Amino acid sequence: MAQGHSRKGAPSQTRLLIAQAPRPLDGELVIPVSKYHAHRALILGSLAAGRSRIEGVSDARHVAFTLAALRGLGTRIDAEAGALTVHGGPYHPGSERISFGSSGSTFYFLTGLAALADRPLTFEGQRYLRRRPVGALLQALRALGVRLEASDGEHLPITVWPGQPRGGQVRIAGTLSQWISGLLLLAPFTRDGARIDIDGELNERTYLRLTVRMMARFGLHVRVAPDERTYEIDPGQRIHPADLTLPPDVGSAAFGLAAAALHPSDVRFLGLTREADHPEGALYDVLERMGVPLTFDEPHRQATIRQDRPGLVGTEVDMRELPDMLPILSVLGAFAAGQTRLRNVAHVRLKESDRVASMLQLGRMGARVREEGDDLVLDGVAGLEGRALASHNDHRVLMALAVAGSRARGTTSISYPHAYRLSYPTFLEAMTSIGIPMTVGPAPRRSPRRPRRPELLTDRLLQLAHDEPGGRALVEVGAAGDRALTWSELASAVDRAAALLIELGVRPGERVCLQLPNWAEFVVICLATLRVGAICCPLMPFFREREVGYILRHTGARILFVPARFRGRDYPEMVQNLGVGAMPLSHVVIVRAREGLAEADAEASGDGHGRGLRFVIRNPSGPRWHDYESAVEGVTVDQEALALMRPGPSAFAQLLFTSGTSGEPKGVLHHHAVLEQAVEMHIRHFGLTAEDAVHVPSPLAHQTGFLYGMWLAIRMGAPQILQPTWDPAVAIRALTAWDGAFVQAATPFLADLVAAVEAGAPAPPRLRIFVAAGAAVPRALATRATDLLGATVCGGWGTTESCMGTSGRPGDPPQKAWGTDGRPLEGVGVRVVDGEGMALPAGSEGEFEIRSPLMFAGYLGHPEWTEASYTPDGWFRTGDLATIDEDGYVRITGRVKDLINRGGEKIPVAEIEQLLYEHPDVTEAAIVAMPDARLGERACAFVCLRPGGHLSFSAMQRFLDGHRVARQYWPERLAVVEALPHTPSGKIQKFLLREEARHIADGAAPSRRPGQAANAATSR
Repeated sequence: MAQGHSRKGAPSQTRLLIAQAPRPLDGELVIPVSKYHAHRALILGSLAAGRSRIEGVSDARHVAFTLAALRGLGTRIDAEAGALTVHGGPYHPGSERISFGSSGSTFYFLTGLAALADRPLTFEGQRYLRRRPVGALLQALRALGVRLEASDGEHLPITVWPGQPRGGQVRIAGTLSQWISGLLLLAPFTRDGARIDIDGELNERTYLRLTVRMMARFGLHVRVAPDERTYEIDPGQRIHPADLTLPPDVGSAAFGLAAAALHPSDVRFLGLTREADHPEGALYDVLERMGVPLTFDEPHRQATIRQDRPGLVGTEVDMRELPDMLPILSVLGAFAAGQTRLRNVAHVRLKESDRVASMLQLGRMGARVREEGDDLVLDGVAGLEGRALASHNDHRVLMALAVAGSRARGTTSISYPHAYRLSYPTFLEAMTSIGIPMTVGPAPRRSPRRPRRPELLTDRLLQLAHDEPGGRALVEVGAAGDRALTWSELASAVDRAAALLIELGVRPGERVCLQLPNWAEFVVICLATLRVGAICCPLMPFFREREVGYILRHTGARILFVPARFRGRDYPEMVQNLGVGAMPLSHVVIVRAREGLAEADAEASGDGHGRGLRFVIRNPSGPRWHDYESAVEGVTVDQEALALMRPGPSAFAQLLFTSGTSGEPKGVLHHHAVLEQAVEMHIRHFGLTAEDAVHVPSPLAHQTGFLYGMWLAIRMGAPQILQPTWDPAVAIRALTAWDGAFVQAATPFLADLVAAVEAGAPAPPRLRIFVAAGAAVPRALATRATDLLGATVCGGWGTTESCMGTSGRPGDPPQKAWGTDGRPLEGVGVRVVDGEGMALPAGSEGEFEIRSPLMFAGYLGHPEWTEASYTPDGWFRTGDLATIDEDGYVRITGRVKDLINRGGEKIPVAEIEQLLYEHPDVTEAAIVAMPDARLGERACAFVCLRPGGHLSFSAMQRFLDGHRVARQYWPERLAVVEALPHTPSGKIQKFLLREEARHIADGAAPSRRPGQAANAATSR
């Protein structure tokens, strides 16, 4: 097992530790030879009959993989002091399987040339190399006549059959130069020669020029068009041996150059010359533009950086010519005065890792870094803070972040500490030799701070803002870029929002409604609500007029926060459609109004209501409208007033609405103390620490996202990573860039992550626990997830009323961790009972009941519902069916209540059925669960129609849309039938409809009279 790795590819606890350099840097660095030249020289020498001598030996592991692969092909390569002798000639492999290790250059350059061997060969690679999709390269090789087959069409392992390729004309995207170089190296050995045309953007031209020059050294000639987009290679060329000396590697020197540029220094770089033939030689010009005092002594083959005080300035760089320099240039840009813009970075994402996302981690250290289209932009800052970072096993990312750590206060620790060996094996010794404290050691781990006294979540926030003001508190991710807040910034934003609430008349115990996506403002407004002793009442973003209107009336809320627009919906228009004049609603606060109005190109109007908002208000006599951004800018924060409004632990904190069997949503109330205890139990159950950044893809308006995302992260002092719109590609980038370690979400989120990794996306390296709650985890999915993600997958069960009740945990046997819903959390009791309330033995299925310290305070406005939800002896009736095995593991098997669980979201069946009954052509309707591989269940509606009546699926959708029902509650299948199955007493036999729905899900046509035979038997 390679150092720096643990089982299933997750980073081990060993990390690269870097402290801020305590004094000016001083010393000499010996620059290793170029691995770019080494790969090409070794491969060309292996093809040339005779002996080629290569002066200069690269000890980079990538080059070692090329050496091993060539020896596997039968090439003899002798090593002597400072040189390699390659005995070239035909390939006679000694084995039918050869590994490329983790070297992309070896992979791309040798795959096509393997057709020149005298036996079929199967190529393999390490895990990270196996993920690289190379379909475009393989297609081009086939077009040249190479017979090959990939395991899945575009990934290793790949089998190549012997036979001289015929050649011909091929087209390939100019995305990666290594693909084109692989074709160029093969082309002279084709029967008819080759022409290679480049499609689209051509990146990395300097690397292609190196390939052409190196081929010429061995007697192979390529005609290159003036625009470098067409390459013509004649057949019948004879390759001859060559002797050459490898130049110094500018790519390795870059890290020492950058370190010396960031510090007072007097550092010499031995072997480095400005005139070296190297594809990254343009780095020198970039460094000069940034103000680095780099001088060259050509006669003595060395360069020097000597300065008393660094004075970097920002610049612009086209990364199409220097793609491998993006990590280290990002670090220099983080400290450079003014702005540094790294242009055209899209193709850099296809390197060892997504290097663009990786370098966004500089933001965690306090850098001002962001993406703007295909540019990476940095605005220089004076200093950074040491943080725990992820290298993603990428050698350049590791070394670049290590250089950044040398100018950061405190300690920086980075995962995969030995990744530098891939290209610069002496990096660690080189950096320490010039005065940068750097070592490999155990990861420093912080335990969550134990409260000095019972504290509220807002108390914890203030503590973090005081103790770790620059620490990363929150990141909101999105396709357009990420937004990050420190603990100090979050606390300040909360204070301003709390001052706004006071100004709007909010008092302790009042309910404040917010219908916001997973934006940073949700967290800020929620915490502000708690800060002033009010009750936070989140509404799901997909709720429409029907649901929102009911909740506003039921809660009596005077204040509602909504976005201007989200996912194409106009929320102010929705609020006006509610007839808000008949409600207690006094204030509507529009969040991100400017963005929303810009998106909608809304017409401005001087409504005179509220501060800064300008859009059409149809009912100016209704509530006052406010622009949130303008409103919080104008408030005055009174800390004494905020302190006086601080609630006690027994005050209500949260009011969440959940669907019920009656069809009327239930408002569930929770105390501060209960929610605090819930996350404390979660932390202990899963062994979480402040190092476990929490990814929050679940809606914050749902208990999963609210309590086990936002609240949990703040309680631990860990960053929370908010994702407003679900996209598995964005999720993987977010988890990777921001070190996401813990996720609690519904099973479909896990399924989508697994599918993305199976499709070639890199697995998030720090993810260690995924709790799949809200729906059962299919065994096959959990197996794939455990293998591909390298994380512990746990099933779990909970309700809005009870918080988390049972879950698997790290260390459980896999079949228990995800094959069940786990065991009870500490202090939670569980049982299954029969219809008479008698407890059943282990293994028996029955109605599932729990007794927990985390229970809700009651249903808002319905004490009779609260009383009915408990048994006479104090157990909570969950409404679920379950079994409990002899080891205490719970498995939820079904539901007593008539609900459908669509990916963790409960559908209020009774309410939708009642609406369908209102359709003029419907005489009878029933909705049941239909199995679904991704979401667990979807809703299938069975309806009977009046004679001559008609109802199509689209007509049903329009009908529900007209009643303003949330789309997530619409049935996703409609079966029009002659009759529904009934009991003799007239009740619909839904179990028969569920069987029919299973047949429909399997592709069968719906029966005209579902359950008819069973119904007849029942009647008899």
